[in-house]
Amino acid sequence: MGANILGFGGVLVSGDRLRSLGAEVDKIASGFGIPANEEIKWSPRKGSWIYDKLKGDERQACYSSILQCAVEHGCQAVVAVLDYEMRNLKQEWGFERSVDYALERISTYLSNVREEAVIVADHPAGGHKQSEKFIVAFAERLASEHNHLLADTFALNMLTAHSHMVRHLQIADLVVAITTAMVAGQVKYAAPYFKIVREMLLKNATGYIGGCGLKVYPDRLINLYHWVLGDDLLVRGNTGWALPYPKLLYVKDDGLSP
Repeated sequence: MGANILGFGGVLVSGDRLRSLGAEVDKIASGFGIPANEEIKWSPRKGSWIYDKLKGDERQACYSSILQCAVEHGCQAVVAVLDYEMRNLKQEWGFERSVDYALERISTYLSNVREEAVIVADHPAGGHKQSEKFIVAFAERLASEHNHLLADTFALNMLTAHSHMVRHLQIADLVVAITTAMVAGQVKYAAPYFKIVREMLLKNATGYIGGCGLKVYPDRLINLYHWVLGDDLLVRGNTGWALPYPKLLYVKDDGLSP
């Protein structure tokens, strides 16, 4: 795939495990010498402590431990990856669509398990006005007559927080960035972590991740479910397509598999 893709998603954490998960990630970070207020990111800012001090095998060991900790705490994840140029979408429209895809899948899962959730999102860049705009847009989604399922599964309007203060948002950054890199074919650095991330991605009733825990758009990309996830079938309702499907893109591996 090209570079014109967007990835959006999140990690589901049970309310009774929020505190212990954050504490365990703090403990792991401290064990690798990471300062208390250092943000754990897939692409750390140049000049940050992780960028300068935590490299190679040591960073891989640290990040793998954090992701495995999330698995052990029962975390689950949803990621939507969209090639907006393939459908001639403006980038902001592509972002909105990827948000909708992720929220729909989270909402479906919550409805099935009869639970509600509170969404905490990374504080948008640009200050108070950007944050307010982001929250208003989400509120409008919940109020839309087409999104009745969303309103039934999210207990509050979206909350925002600065990600450097919330370890759970940092875990989500790792999960979404690693999954997006895998879909984009940038497997060199992402693949060592993806086996762990894959355990968190939601599965449908037939046990497949494609279209559920990972959504790619447009549908011409669904063969990526085979190469990235190992799915040999895409299930929609009572219909299934064997993967890779010969009439779509990426019939061959082309270096896409982990």
